[in-house]
Amino acid sequence: MALESVDVLAPAKLNLHLGIHPGRDERGYHRADSVMIALQLADAVHIQRADSLSLTTSVDCGVSPERNTVFRAAQRLGEALGRSDGWAIHVEKHVPSQAGMGGASSDAASTLLGLCRLWDVDPLDARVVDVARSIGADVPFFLTLAPALLTGAGDVLERQFPFLGDVPVALVHPDAGVSTVEAYREFDRAAHEPQSSERMCAALQAGDVAGVAEALYNNLEPAANRLVPVTAEVRAWLQGRPGVLGAQLTGSGSCVFAICESDRAACEIARDAREAKNWWACATKTVGGDARFC
Repeated sequence: MALESVDVLAPAKLNLHLGIHPGRDERGYHRADSVMIALQLADAVHIQRADSLSLTTSVDCGVSPERNTVFRAAQRLGEALGRSDGWAIHVEKHVPSQAGMGGASSDAASTLLGLCRLWDVDPLDARVVDVARSIGADVPFFLTLAPALLTGAGDVLERQFPFLGDVPVALVHPDAGVSTVEAYREFDRAAHEPQSSERMCAALQAGDVAGVAEALYNNLEPAANRLVPVTAEVRAWLQGRPGVLGAQLTGSGSCVFAICESDRAACEIARDAREAKNWWACATKTVGGDARFC
């Protein structure tokens, strides 16, 4: 009997290494070397059979449903697979927007995964991957949650690594968000070649958490800091906290993360960020395996 509904978690991500190259390709994208890892902090996507395709969200995402990545992903997958079924999709948001944690991309990928389960389609079918790439550079990463190096425009899966385990992480997101478009424009004003991702890849392959923390890198961070200076303040504050192995802006920001020695350290950092600084903050962990269906 065909399934009538499905619930899928949509985890956030961190950029452990983000190397943006100068110049743009024919699509207007920068070449990017992106090493990403998924977090247990997640949105939740519910898909229910309906008469037509519709989308609701728990918070205002700032765009009409038809322009949302989730709606576009569902629409394009239906077209690619020759399906015209109706589905009511609801997204319960927990990942902050304009944070660099890939919330919208993950929501889109989880929608693709949910529809693949409902339609009994392999989620790594080339048609599904092509749809994912058409929605956004980060979307293909979220089809599988293993730590990964993506190249091209950050949308070509180059290499995957063993799951790192449940590593404690503190997330701090100031009130001001960073526009990805503006961050790349600012980067272009003083573009420079990034350093290699090999050090980070070696640490991930070895399962070396301390090595991962030491190899953190993001050459988009200075541009984001110039646009929203509080992000630099957040990072400096995190780096001064006990129990922090390493801290960095993720993506174009404005969320800054700290890899922590313990759950206790992550929880205390998140508490102090909320109480002393009035910043959005939470303690979470990296994803230890791919288990998204509720």
